[in-house]
Amino acid sequence: MAFSKFLSRQKPPAPSSAALADPAHNDLRGDGERIYLVSMASYPNYGDELIARTWLRYLAEVKPAAEVWLDCRHPASASVLFRGDHPHLTTTDTLFRVLDLASQEWEQRSITDIVTDLGSPLFDLQIAEMNRATTLHLLGGGFLNSQWPQNLGLLEGMRASVAVSGARLIATGQGLMPDAGANFANFEHVSVRDRESSELASVDQSLDDAFLGLTRAGTPLGDVNEVVVCVQSDAVDEKSFEGFLDTVESALEDPALAHARLTYVEALPGADYRGYEALSRRGVNFGRFVPFSEFWTEPFRFAPGQFWITSRFHHHLVAASRGARGFALVDSGEYYATKHGSLIELGSGWLPVHPGEALPAVADTHGQHGFDEAHSQKRREADALYRNS
Repeated sequence: MAFSKFLSRQKPPAPSSAALADPAHNDLRGDGERIYLVSMASYPNYGDELIARTWLRYLAEVKPAAEVWLDCRHPASASVLFRGDHPHLTTTDTLFRVLDLASQEWEQRSITDIVTDLGSPLFDLQIAEMNRATTLHLLGGGFLNSQWPQNLGLLEGMRASVAVSGARLIATGQGLMPDAGANFANFEHVSVRDRESSELASVDQSLDDAFLGLTRAGTPLGDVNEVVVCVQSDAVDEKSFEGFLDTVESALEDPALAHARLTYVEALPGADYRGYEALSRRGVNFGRFVPFSEFWTEPFRFAPGQFWITSRFHHHLVAASRGARGFALVDSGEYYATKHGSLIELGSGWLPVHPGEALPAVADTHGQHGFDEAHSQKRREADALYRNS
């Protein structure tokens, strides 16, 4: 029997009564709240990191005494990315380890069995800590869909945990397209960020979680003083990637952009750098390259005088909120068409551009309208969940 298989089969003895009586083992911080966030943050990828930071800083404001746990794929990375965002933050990878174990061919137990009955000595203590949460909260993003169907296991694992703890179970800002049959049974609160997801989940359309952290919008300027570009190579096919590069080259020929400085920014390290390399080889001379590390820590200044050409959804969301105009690069799939479409419907003022299609003029784009109300709406949702609960 393989050693890893042996470890998963050994069921530990029940905790002793002495251990259960130990105040250090049982007491929760502050008023007894343990808020357990589940997130795709920590890869890193700007959008997921932005959502996690937004909620951590909000909770630092309204729940400063609570324990806050962030369950993500790379907890060591998260401990650096979100250092200082909440005074009592612990990072872990518990649910993701459960999913990995349950996916092994030799593992006969379900996600529910592992979370409920333990028996995985390498991380039983982690599961026990999750099962002591008072709130389990699935943070938003676009990861519960047919592109990454394995992530649906997070829902099963969270349901199993609250069956043990009795915790409140909530999800916010979810994007469910392309549909993979995400099941939110037993969730007390669910919000989704686009019209198509609202139809799938049979809930009212809400907003992306990043709207919670936005400040008042900037005012668009008539002249563009900076063009900001980001072309991703992940989650799109090669034909779309090359088409995006063609679009950027064509867009830069617009007279409205002739005298603007050129900047390239990363949202996902590596995957976005490829776009910078390819455009540079084509002769596009960027005056500045901003790696994710600088984009995250400086932080980068979104401004009204910018014109963005990007495939990244959260670039679109944040830049538009600050008054920047832009083109959203959209491939033929449902995933990005739905995401960018939700912002355009909301009033971002940006225009979608598909590879191979005729380019609109920069002058046809506009500044946002409606994002201030979106921030207020998202704040009301958060307050109902945490300040007024």
